[in-house]
Amino acid sequence: MSKFIAFDVFGTLIKMNRTLNPYARLLKVGHGDQRRDFMTQNKSIQQFCNELGLGHMTTVIERELQGELNALTLFDDVQDTLHRLRRDGKRIALCSNLAQAYGDAVKLLLPGMDAYIFSYEVGAKKPEPAIYQRVCDALECQARDVTFIGDSPRADVEGPKNFGMKSKHLNRKSGITLSDLI
Repeated sequence: MSKFIAFDVFGTLIKMNRTLNPYARLLKVGHGDQRRDFMTQNKSIQQFCNELGLGHMTTVIERELQGELNALTLFDDVQDTLHRLRRDGKRIALCSNLAQAYGDAVKLLLPGMDAYIFSYEVGAKKPEPAIYQRVCDALECQARDVTFIGDSPRADVEGPKNFGMKSKHLNRKSGITLSDLI
């Protein structure tokens, strides 16, 4: 296993136990497909509501978002795996496509990582090369030195591999655990 590990977040380390999709709701009543903007712009949900002409919905959307955030939990194998990797001297980054509102929640559930690379801060999302470069920059290493682990074949396996990283697919639905991959 590489000295440098990058993990996807949702579906890999964190479970979404309550999916209300507040951003999807904005898309349904807003103008066109703004999903990329949600994940690549460092803006609050209120700012997006206002930009879409939906300021009147801000309270409802924020409440749905908070309900979703409050229900986030770690998968059972995460704490032990991260502890073991740390004990073995591994440097760990989190790399995730997410909107700004999720960033603080992720950091609260997974504190003390060596780096947090979130699409809304980078202005690019997986599988775009810029986000993988940010992982390497944050960990101060080369792409070939990183193993990327995640649940999305395109964003967490093919994207990192095309960038020059090693990658592993975590398919929890088939019973694979982090320990199986590490």
